[in-house]
Amino acid sequence: MGPRAVTTLREIEEADFAAMADALIEMQAHYRVHCPSRDAIIEGLKSRPAGSRILLAYERDKLAGFACFSAIYPGPGLTSGFFLKELYVRDDWRGSGLGKRLMSRLAAIARQDGHGRIDWTVDADDLRLQSFYEMLGGQALPAKRFFRITGAGLTELADMF
Repeated sequence: MGPRAVTTLREIEEADFAAMADALIEMQAHYRVHCPSRDAIIEGLKSRPAGSRILLAYERDKLAGFACFSAIYPGPGLTSGFFLKELYVRDDWRGSGLGKRLMSRLAAIARQDGHGRIDWTVDADDLRLQSFYEMLGGQALPAKRFFRITGAGLTELADMF
């Protein structure tokens, strides 16, 4: 597919929640993971944590992709940065350069907000995505590992003391 002109790159507003829910449902199907109901997704968007930001890419009136990110502190040298939680380009826009445009805009927002870096994770077996990020200048940090605690483990930790 050839490049498409993205007419709008902007942060999410409440009027975008329905379109964002559709994109999140598509993303969950793409990754073959559980997806809550559309109503639960919209409620989650309404009640997302303070500082949780979503950059949207629209082509005409269609949501083509998004980046979910938050500011983090501290980092190397006690500086701030962004943590990119999700970058997703919808099926109809894959290969159009939209992912590059979203990452470029995210980098511009980071600099504009006074942040010195963007951190993110990539599934170890997703070599195509790793190549994409390397092409943008991203570097894998072999000295770091990503950890997560959830479910019963989170509950047990919370009740430990």
